[in-house]
Amino acid sequence: MDFFASLMKNHLFLMGLTVGLGLFLGKITVRGISLGISGALFVGLFLGAWGYTVPNDYFTWNLMFFVVAVGLLAAEDTARVVKRYGIKFVFLSVVVTGVGALATLLMALLFAGEASPHMIAGTYTGALTSSPGLGAALEATGGNPDVTIGYSVAYPFGVVAVVLFVQLIPALFGIDVEKEKEKLAEEKKTSFHGAADPRPGSQAFSLLSFVFCIVGGSLLGKIAIPLGGLGSVGLGTTGGALLFALGAGSFERIGPFPMRMDKKVLSAIRSISLGFFLAIVGLNAGGGVVNAFLEHGILLIAVGIGAALAAEMTGFFLGYYLWKINWIILAGAICGAMTSTPGLGAAIDATGTDEVSAGYGGAYPVAIVCMVLFTTMLHTYFH
Repeated sequence: MDFFASLMKNHLFLMGLTVGLGLFLGKITVRGISLGISGALFVGLFLGAWGYTVPNDYFTWNLMFFVVAVGLLAAEDTARVVKRYGIKFVFLSVVVTGVGALATLLMALLFAGEASPHMIAGTYTGALTSSPGLGAALEATGGNPDVTIGYSVAYPFGVVAVVLFVQLIPALFGIDVEKEKEKLAEEKKTSFHGAADPRPGSQAFSLLSFVFCIVGGSLLGKIAIPLGGLGSVGLGTTGGALLFALGAGSFERIGPFPMRMDKKVLSAIRSISLGFFLAIVGLNAGGGVVNAFLEHGILLIAVGIGAALAAEMTGFFLGYYLWKINWIILAGAICGAMTSTPGLGAAIDATGTDEVSAGYGGAYPVAIVCMVLFTTMLHTYFH
């Protein structure tokens, strides 16, 4: 037992065990539905509930590797997707974040007096798994700790909701993912007038170019855009790295840095970092699930799940049935409208294609501004 206990204190062993067990769990299929690599999240939640955690530095590095790899893989298609769906992405971001805020408001009024206004504002950002929203809520409340408590309670349930959403929607609504991929491929051919893609092929993987994207993305994420009385908003580490990689990857090279790199290597980096990223999210959020039940009962959990599902389902019906957006692109756009990186990872795994990221990158920038606006409005209303 002492040997096992010492092993579980080894962070690398703990993360590796979580990913390994998660992959086994992800292979279990029930009526054609499986968790895939998202199984690592659920194993992490289980182990985290027993007190096993890892430092956040692991989270940051794996998140950065994941979003840069995803950005470079999806860069070729982003301009085409944004050109076709741009204005719809703007409306989708407003609707998804707005419906999430409205659902949070209604449920908070329903359970009036059972949680502080600051906690409710934090719950909204946690339900949509939005770090930019959390930052805005903390700024609006002067760093009130209740905001962080609300976020921490709702976050794991928000993650589970978005992961299950992208996994289950095709089965529940009869969406053939392979046919959606074929339609998307036809759209790409149309954009090149039926000819082969004229853009140059990939080159060998360049570690220097990859690091260039990490550094450039980190700097981009630090830029703050003032919003008057609402404070300021920035892309953050995730948004900065993703958008920098999407932009840089659209060029063959930038100075000495080749940008069209070997997709097999980038896909390997993406898969490895995604598995560890989801495992770390689960490990560090698992304890919060137990504390949520013990300290706050069902209220914040209900708000978190209700806000997340309301936002996701509204975005789905609006995008798929009204605007006829291809499910591959829409799955990414809904996650981008929530600024949800765990959702992006689950969507890539569920669809089996990185083209999901083009939708995510198209919706993400507007969604950040919307999260700040609606978070501040919630705080103002309750305050």
